Amino acid sequence: MRNFATLFILIIGFINLSHNNCNAQKKCKKCPSVTKDLPSFFVNDALFPKYLKAIYKRDATRLSIRLLNKELRLSQQTVDVPEELVQAVYNALVAIRVSDYSAIDTISQKYYIRSFPVPNVENIILVADHDAPWLEPLKHRERLTGSESINEIIRKYQLNITRMVYLDEERVGLLLQSSKPLNIPALTLEFFTEEGIGSINEVLPFGDGNDISINRTKKGWELTYSLGFGDCMHQCQKRFDWKFTVSESGEVAYLGSAGHTIPPWVGNSNVSKRYPDILTSR
Repeated sequence: MRNFATLFILIIGFINLSHNNCNAQKKCKKCPSVTKDLPSFFVNDALFPKYLKAIYKRDATRLSIRLLNKELRLSQQTVDVPEELVQAVYNALVAIRVSDYSAIDTISQKYYIRSFPVPNVENIILVADHDAPWLEPLKHRERLTGSESINEIIRKYQLNITRMVYLDEERVGLLLQSSKPLNIPALTLEFFTEEGIGSINEVLPFGDGNDISINRTKKGWELTYSLGFGDCMHQCQKRFDWKFTVSESGEVAYLGSAGHTIPPWVGNSNVSKRYPDILTSR
């Protein structure tokens, strides 16, 4: 009798597991293809200082949003970028950084190439009239606004109100900073549904600059680190690229470099002095 009961439990468990797998597969079919069958190789980022891990996670989030943009309209995207996608891209970036190709030092230290900050993954500005009722609590140095719906979004995505700036005689700007990288364009859509917000500004850089691009391939990932120089007021006139592939198992291959001759005056940014891309010693 005991054996029969045990067998019965195993059968029920198998049925439930099959049902759950079926539901997972149905749900997965609604997901963008870039989030399916992601490489899951292990990378060791123990040599990365805490600030550097945050920088690479920010790059990974931005590149993940760009991948999602190729398949989904903004209205179909979530503010929280799929964690499994961000982690897979992060693993690829780390795998390249810790590889032993000589070009790595050139990319990471000499030119400090990061993803160009579009889209924004860190902050957003809410613009409203000076006399907007929901701003009153902030004028009295309270932590949240007078709008519960706006406060709910702030709490949900762990946003911090960093400052309120008077833009002109009629408008005030409220700068919100995210505690972790987010899909800020998708967050903008959520705020657009709230009344009382005159406009919303995604904080974007002026012009063009260095960048990292990523593409999903049948064999893993292909990444290009691009140094932009010349007149970058609108779009950099000249570029020099370094290309890599990262296989499904995490093996890195350097495909070489090509582009315009890099002038001697091109160097890294001031940010690199504050947050250098240097690994700690073992």
